[in-house]
Amino acid sequence: MGAAVVLAVAGAALVGCDGKQAVSCGKTAITITGDVQDLTDSATNVGQLTDQARRQRTADALKKLNDDAKKVHAGSDSAKAADSLSKAVQNAQQAVADGKQPDLGPIASAAGDLSKACASAG
Repeated sequence: MGAAVVLAVAGAALVGCDGKQAVSCGKTAITITGDVQDLTDSATNVGQLTDQARRQRTADALKKLNDDAKKVHAGSDSAKAADSLSKAVQNAQQAVADGKQPDLGPIASAAGDLSKACASAG
């Protein structure tokens, strides 16, 4: 799932951007794509592992993803998509806190929506 998510998110973000907006869209897409990949790498089977370090890496990846989503400017067309991404991340954070496997599907979907919103802004 990880590689497909990364390619889908990156590809969506690079369509439709131009000039200065393209740089902003590209940076947002690359950051979010990297965050999703880091999360995917750390969260694989996290609910079945007792390894505290792995749980911490997953929690850290979720926090970084949420922090990066919050960098999207309020009032922009992308802000609603960023809010959806933050909510999906918060749900995953709760699952990790409860010792369960986080559902990455909503995060991947919301990250793709954010990239599309960024791309359409360009």
